[in-house]
Amino acid sequence: MGIFGNTGGKRIASMFEGFGSVIGEKAVFKGEFTAPGSVNINGECEGKISAGGEVIVAPGGRVTGELEGESVVISGRVDGNVKSRETLEITKSGRVNGDLAGARINIEEGAAYHGRVTVEGGSQPEQPQNP
Repeated sequence: MGIFGNTGGKRIASMFEGFGSVIGEKAVFKGEFTAPGSVNINGECEGKISAGGEVIVAPGGRVTGELEGESVVISGRVDGNVKSRETLEITKSGRVNGDLAGARINIEEGAAYHGRVTVEGGSQPEQPQNP
């Protein structure tokens, strides 16, 4: 019998379903970080961050490098390019120095960014066909 008994382990595992990776408030990460789910950044990261789910840069979080996710919410600071496959949002406390790319981009009043913005997605215009 394990620590959680026969059913406790399943109950504990179900509590963490959908729970992503967290880079803690005082943590410093350098390198390439890839996660299949969501990533919540409260500390400092230097390098490339790539997630299959949502990426949240919390108000105290800082990223120096590339950032990519299904959706991205920036309330902290990012020095590098940011790409979202869906929604990219910079809240009023967010600061970005780099290019932004996403299907939908929302920049709240009070947010700061410096770089190019590319809205990607939607249907491509049809090309005329020659008879």
